[in-house]
Amino acid sequence: MKPDADHTRDLPARMRARADQDGLAPDNRLRQLADELDAAISGFYAADQTVPVAQFVGAWARARRAWHVYSGEPLL
Repeated sequence: MKPDADHTRDLPARMRARADQDGLAPDNRLRQLADELDAAISGFYAADQTVPVAQFVGAWARARRAWHVYSGEPLL
């Protein structure tokens, strides 16, 4: 399954919800990557795009990989 825009935009919220559920620290890497992806999504999809494709894809890949390792959800 290839991620669509809605699935990508939903990932930071799912990461934070799981971090909250599991009681992870505020500075946990899962939360940091969720924040990084949120910023990349906002800049990439903004009317005046401020985040280039490579930066957006990199943020998505790091967050997706961390989510896969932590949750066990398949990468694709």
